[in-house]
Amino acid sequence: MDSRQYAFGPRPIAAQSRELMDVEPAAVGSGELPNGESLVERVGRAKARWLRRVMYETSASSTQKCFAYAVADHLNCVTLDCWPSQSRLMKLLGFKSAKTLQRAARGLEETEVLTIKGGGRNGYRYAPVFMPGDADKIVPLTGLSRPAEPDKNVSESFLVIHPNKCSSTEVVAEKGRRGQHRELYQRRQRGAIEIKLAELLGPNGMEVLNRLAQLDDVIVDRLCRAYSADALSERELIAARLAAAQVR
Repeated sequence: MDSRQYAFGPRPIAAQSRELMDVEPAAVGSGELPNGESLVERVGRAKARWLRRVMYETSASSTQKCFAYAVADHLNCVTLDCWPSQSRLMKLLGFKSAKTLQRAARGLEETEVLTIKGGGRNGYRYAPVFMPGDADKIVPLTGLSRPAEPDKNVSESFLVIHPNKCSSTEVVAEKGRRGQHRELYQRRQRGAIEIKLAELLGPNGMEVLNRLAQLDDVIVDRLCRAYSADALSERELIAARLAAAQVR
């Protein structure tokens, strides 16, 4: 059992059993990702590919495809799921009955492109099922053009998106094209990174992280990885605060 301590106590056993899938690494220069890419941009690329897969490569009905669009439109880039209310979805999609929504969601779940959690007074949480490589950048067969001079002080980083047929917050390990990549984020430093994250999140930053950890410890781990890769912008911080605020 992993005995390392974090700001929120021992890491949950369920989280210990998870392995992290490392999507295509991004070089980190002096405080910036290449092309200014942030975590929200990687997630945006992944959800676009997920939605395309639902639209073109499944037997989903038109109603189910509309529901998938709503999930992608509401997706939180930190938690990798969404929790719009039934009344909001009915209004946006023009459905007359909540049962129509529920049938659409269940249909996508049966197609194995969506997972559903919760229900009752706490509402439902919908999570796309991502595939390995959904967040990768597409590289031409001829490769990318080479800069005149090599970058200086460049290292590699990993931003985590979790593909799994059971839950989007469970993760799978994947090696890069050239073997196991070196990783900036070290879990033994997580406690120190959480303190820095809390400062960025504001006066109640520790409470925000605590709520996210209650929802799923992997979410905090994802934020720590993004921080280590210098891939956190105000949009990701807003998404983290929003996700924490809805945790009851």
